[in-house]
Amino acid sequence: METLLEKTFEPKLYKQDISQQNSDVLVIILLYKNFDFTSSLTPYDLDICGKKMWEWVALSVGDCEVKTTVATKESDILSLIKPYLNNKRYTMVLYSDTPLFCGTTFTEVVNYIKLRGAKAIKLPRGYIFETEYLKSITSLLSDSVTKLGNDYDFFEVKNPEKLYEVRQIMKQRILDFHIANGVNILDKATTQIDADVVISYGTTISQNNVITGLTYIGKNCKIEPNNIIHDSVISDNCIVKCSYIDESRISENMIVGPFESIVGKSN
Repeated sequence: METLLEKTFEPKLYKQDISQQNSDVLVIILLYKNFDFTSSLTPYDLDICGKKMWEWVALSVGDCEVKTTVATKESDILSLIKPYLNNKRYTMVLYSDTPLFCGTTFTEVVNYIKLRGAKAIKLPRGYIFETEYLKSITSLLSDSVTKLGNDYDFFEVKNPEKLYEVRQIMKQRILDFHIANGVNILDKATTQIDADVVISYGTTISQNNVITGLTYIGKNCKIEPNNIIHDSVISDNCIVKCSYIDESRISENMIVGPFESIVGKSN
């Protein structure tokens, strides 16, 4: 895909703007094996709008150092995380099954422990510690939970039904992001856009469109109904009609379709 996508854009939808003051935080994500899922994939690798479940959690903490380790319900969390500790002042432990956790709540949690001067805080799903304190303890916290963020931040994907619900929430977040940036989406119910898709202002997306992967759509395009576009570049002022486009580049001012299949081409 690098041969088709120019390095003039970078998907930024969920790259959180985490302030530099949080660079002293190590984040450990517990890749949680929930055996209520029967998929051949482990739950934390299941897809949510183009990203694995655990990747959403990693994106929420910006450029902080992130480490991962597999955990189950029976795991001793303390013994799992201690080998990963370093010289960062704070260590936050999050779970892969909370993909709606967001950057603003991450910052809120870090600021909270700093302002309170606390050694450790138990979150609705996860923890934050002063790292030197964490190195010294032999058991985890009591059941007292500090409520920070909102209900969505720690919404736990326990089963396929919850996964479906999270996918719908994430889908709406992505669509709302594009609408706020000047993209005209005519029917949110029938439009699917993955997290890494970039769409420029002035473009119209009609009903029944699926746009996935590392796709870029330029300014003032018209994506008419019933297209599938994957890992492709649609340049400015194009019209796409009822077509399939995969790993291809469409030049400016082109009309594609109806009923075209374009795979691995540059027009």
